[in-house]
Formats: sequence, structure tokens, C-alpha cells
Amino acid sequence: MPVPAAVRRASPDEIADWDARIESNPDGGHMVQSSAFAETKRFDGLEPVHLVIDAPVPATDGPATDGPAADGPATDASEGRVGTERIHALALEGKVSLGRYWYLPMGPTATAMAPVIEGLRAFAAREPGLLVVKVEPHLERTPARIEELLGLGLEQSRDMQVMTHTVVLDLAQGEEALFASFSQMIRRQVRGAVKKGYRVERPEPTQETFDRMHAMMLTVQGGKGMNGMRERAYYDRFWGAFTEAGTGRFYFGYDDDGDEPQAGIFVTTAGRTAVYKDGGSRPDRKINGGSALLLWTAMQDCIADGKLAFDLAGTPPSDRADDESHPFYGLAQFKLRFGPITDFLPSFDLVLHPLRHKLWERAVRRIEWRIKKGPDTLR
Repeated sequence: MPVPAAVRRASPDEIADWDARIESNPDGGHMVQSSAFAETKRFDGLEPVHLVIDAPVPATDGPATDGPAADGPATDASEGRVGTERIHALALEGKVSLGRYWYLPMGPTATAMAPVIEGLRAFAAREPGLLVVKVEPHLERTPARIEELLGLGLEQSRDMQVMTHTVVLDLAQGEEALFASFSQMIRRQVRGAVKKGYRVERPEPTQETFDRMHAMMLTVQGGKGMNGMRERAYYDRFWGAFTEAGTGRFYFGYDDDGDEPQAGIFVTTAGRTAVYKDGGSRPDRKINGGSALLLWTAMQDCIADGKLAFDLAGTPPSDRADDESHPFYGLAQFKLRFGPITDFLPSFDLVLHPLRHKLWERAVRRIEWRIKKGPDTLR
């Protein structure tokens, strides 16, 4: 058995400095682990639980991750370890009739997952009424990794995040190499839009900006918007939380001298991975390539900010990239011109009370969700 990770709730000082701390996570931190995301999910009735995990790093896996857990790797040869790595994990707590549950979006991620799972199991078992902990390590999906997590007693669940299958671009390689990695069509569109005078601005996060962004998002599918779009109030809450935290920005594109944008995107910058969260455009355009130029401008800004990756947020699974029936097929045709699809692990359930969990899954959940609408995070 591995030495279990030490798990505790974060202190008030750690929570106050949360966004800076997630950048030291082994995965560099991500939008869905941030303080703004935690605030946004209160809209769905989910309360944030901030956890700090100190996980041992096996000697065979290399040196410990540089972070606040240690002032340098402290080798312990007797246990085959070289120190610890600290993980700041956001759990979203929901309540149902049979108990409480935690969902850790795209986390926790560690060099070695076994100690983390064992530490979480021991910590969660002491939480009164906690039914299940849903984990989602932000690691590439492989049969070996799935087998490992199942071997730790977890139950495979579903793909919770649209970013489980996505295009992730390496910003660390720098502007020149990144631009060269795009398809010829994207490079041509960006250069053409610049040459023809397509204008990119970063508007202030005012209510007018929110209104314009939402209106552009609704132009898809005859005014219905993209598949899976949330209600308007959710977007106001999301954009407001991230811009107030300084971890979100809008980009608007103009293809004429008017005041109305032709296209817009919203990018989050929490953690070391930036995320292209929302986008929209008017169907009428005078200059082609504006959407590509908006994204390229955002990527350049993120490189200047020291971000390591840029997530285009959502594609079909790689084995369904050519499936026209998939709701993300159309979006993926554009995103795949920037890079290939990466498939990350699905979520897994760490079940603490098997009988109650089975009763919830097989009977109670469907009845309760008809009576009380809410985020089906425990599905």
C-alpha cells in the first residue's frame, strides 16, 4: 500500500490566495479549479470546499514538483520517496436526499495518483454524510491509467467537462513555433484579416459588453445558440466572477468602422492554462478570418502573461472527430485547424457508502431530479 497523502481543508489565508496557489499544482492549475469558478458554481447550489493535499512522490517517478509543500525535495530512501508535492484542489459540494457529494473538477492531479486516492478516501470517510467523491485527474486518457484508477477501487463515471476532449496548444514553445504549427488555412486567415484591417479590441467588462457577447453567442442555430448553452443569468455570473478576479477577458473583433462587433470571445486565465471559454459571431461578415485572429491575439497575450497552454475547450472524442452527428462536430472542424484532439480521463467515483450510492444511482436520482431541478453532478 502506498503512503497516503495528507489531506486537509485550506486555511482562510490559503483560500484568499487561491488562484496564485493553484499555479503551483502539478498540472499548473486550470479555470475549473479557480476562485471565480467556485463562486460561479454557487449559482447551481454547489458550495466550494478548498482542499490541500500533500502527496508523496515516488523516487521512481522523478523529483518532487517544485511548490509550496517543500523547500526542496527531501529524500526518504527508506520509503522510496523524494519529498512531496502540494495540490490545491477545489471540491464542489452538493446535497441530495441521501447525503452530500463532492465533485473535484479536473482534479486532483498528481505525479502518483495512488497516495492521493488513499488520502482522499481516509479524509472523506471522516466527513459526516458524505456519500461519494467524484474525482477527475487532468491526465491524458490511456487504458493503463483507467485500469490503474479502477484498481484503486474507483468506479468509472462519465465525461463531466466539455474539456475532457479538447485541443490544447503548447504556449511554452513561443509565438513563432506556435503559429507555424497551425494549419495553412488558419495562418492564411490570420494574415488576411490583419492585412484587410480587421480590428481587435479588449472591451471593459461592462453590462453592455455582456449583452453584446451573449447576443453574438445566440446567432448560432437560428437564434437558439450552441448546444448546451446555459441560461443568460449563468453567463453574467460567470463573466462577472472571472473579470472581477482578474482572470477573464473579452476580445471583440470589428470588420468595419462601426461600433458593433462582428465576433467576440471570452478567455479565462486562471492557472497556467488559458481557456477559450465562450465565443460567438454575426453571420454577416465583410472580412474573413476574424475568429482566427481573435484567438491568435488572445494566445499572444497569454504567452506574454507566462501561460503554458491554451485550451480551445471542447471537441468530440478523438475517435468521433469525423462523426457529423456529434454536437461539437462543427466547432471541431475549426478547432482542429489549430491542433489535434487530446482525450483526458473521465470522472471516477470514490464511493463511501456503496448501498446508499447504489440506491441513489438506480432509483432515487431520477425521481429527485424530476421534483427538484439542479446540476446532475452525481450522475
